[in-house]
Amino acid sequence: MNKKYTTTLNTRPFMYRETKLIASLIDEGLDEDLIKVKVVEDNVLGLQSKDRRNRFYHEIKKRLGHLDDFLFEHFLVSDSQTSKLILLYAISSKDTLFYEWMREVVLDKWLTLDYVIHRHDTLTFFDKKVEQNETVGKWKDSTIERLANAYHQTLVDAEYASSEDEKIRLQRPIIAPDVERYLKRNKEKQLVEVLLGEVMQ
Repeated sequence: MNKKYTTTLNTRPFMYRETKLIASLIDEGLDEDLIKVKVVEDNVLGLQSKDRRNRFYHEIKKRLGHLDDFLFEHFLVSDSQTSKLILLYAISSKDTLFYEWMREVVLDKWLTLDYVIHRHDTLTFFDKKVEQNETVGKWKDSTIERLANAYHQTLVDAEYASSEDEKIRLQRPIIAPDVERYLKRNKEKQLVEVLLGEVMQ
């Protein structure tokens, strides 16, 4: 099966501030057309080109579409760490390849008590995908290098890891108890395990 993998995180990274802003506009009751005008024409995100504004807007909208009402509300009102973990949930839900990296590399690190992810760990993951997937097999080495950087930076931006030279060090997320309970009870077990860094019974 040739899964649909993308390199979205290369050009549309974590975008926490931008996502919070658009989520706030949605919460205010603005319709989609007006929000798009604010983003593209009024440039509320502060991006130089209209093309970049468009791409950011559409990617953020897709990510927010993976949040139900509970998670959307808590993304807006929770402390920053919980809010960032909810955004990491949305990205992992939308981006299949990123989720698989989280599952195969990050969760494995948590479970083996080895909290450092080296660049080599992530590039080895991509080497396997090159062999397994026709789409990834066609990507240039430079594209994969940038994507490896983007994956590591996404965890740093999410406060899920800290940056140390050519590696990152995982740090246990501190999440609001009600959000943690909700994820465990209502969301896909495999994805929640990845986010919390633990195997659920």
